[in-house]
Amino acid sequence: MPISFSHNFATHIMGSSYHILLFTIFIFLSISFLFDISFASRGKTLDDGWTPIKDPRDPKVVSVGNFAVTTHNSQTKSSLVFYSVVHGESKSDGESKSDGGTNYNLTIAAKDGDDTLRNYVTLVIDRPYQNSFVLVSFKGPI
Repeated sequence: MPISFSHNFATHIMGSSYHILLFTIFIFLSISFLFDISFASRGKTLDDGWTPIKDPRDPKVVSVGNFAVTTHNSQTKSSLVFYSVVHGESKSDGESKSDGGTNYNLTIAAKDGDDTLRNYVTLVIDRPYQNSFVLVSFKGPI
């Protein structure tokens, strides 16, 4: 036997139609928030096509980070020493999927001249079809 609530019962519990409206909005927002968390926790791509890097110690990701520091050093006459990839994200570079090009947006840790570990943000394009990386930007320390 289904349970039904009369308007009087709901009004008695909630106090007024204003409270019912607030309660309904609260439930709606709570459910929306839970769906946002569940989709984000599945490792899906972000709205702009970037996908979080699952393992920043992956040899490919580490080689991209090391390339960024080495190239930055040669371009700016710096002496940073690559330490690790802290976190990052990647996405297809928009060219033919058969080419396999990938953009890497990485936060990396590097030691500077006084041996202090600092974080930097870099954008690198991997073009395996040209057997090359391209350093687009290197910012920091952050």
